Amino acid sequence: MDGPYTRYARATLWLLQEGDVPMGGTADDAQPSFVAEVQPFYISRSVITNEHYEVFKPDHVRVPADAADDAPAVNVTWEDAAGYCAWYAEFTGKPFRLPTELEWEYAARGEEEGRLFCAEGRLDLYVVHAGNSNGALPNVETRKANEHGLFDTLGTVWEWTSSAYRPYPIADGDGRDTADLSEPHVLRGGSFRTAPEEIGCGVRRHEATSYKADDVGFRIVRSL
Repeated sequence: MDGPYTRYARATLWLLQEGDVPMGGTADDAQPSFVAEVQPFYISRSVITNEHYEVFKPDHVRVPADAADDAPAVNVTWEDAAGYCAWYAEFTGKPFRLPTELEWEYAARGEEEGRLFCAEGRLDLYVVHAGNSNGALPNVETRKANEHGLFDTLGTVWEWTSSAYRPYPIADGDGRDTADLSEPHVLRGGSFRTAPEEIGCGVRRHEATSYKADDVGFRIVRSL
């Protein structure tokens, strides 16, 4: 694709090196805790915005209607998000996809083992949540980046992953990232409507792949 679309279509990517991620949380579905190895991958610096998404789907209806170009693209189903990844892969000639749960949690927390990647008293510096959003969808990158240089991993919008909602621990080749679309899939991160005490790097939520809401979006990754 050439012309005026080229600049707007390209998400900014960050390279994350391989590492170990402590997975898990206090909820029943985030147990047992375990440590997993993550291979290097590229991930978009923030969630996909209206400006990015509308090159793929020009008839996308922004929610709210006056949302800015730099606001997250929301009201997207899992199928919509996966469709964008397939289109972007063709557009760039690179194998883009949604992040796995392992990749998402590593991107969010690094090697921090706590509920958050920062001290609780500093949460407002990094995260848009129900306590500071005034109930409004924010633009991306309005807070500080985490230690990986990524924005909005917690709060802002829930993010689709490639992973079907299945029990822990996660094992290589267990099929959850190539699962049938009839299985619920995992969303991560919380949103601008989530109470700060309910946000965490290990918090899991699941919905049908046809689900969409005005606080659900996605980011993209590709393997090396």
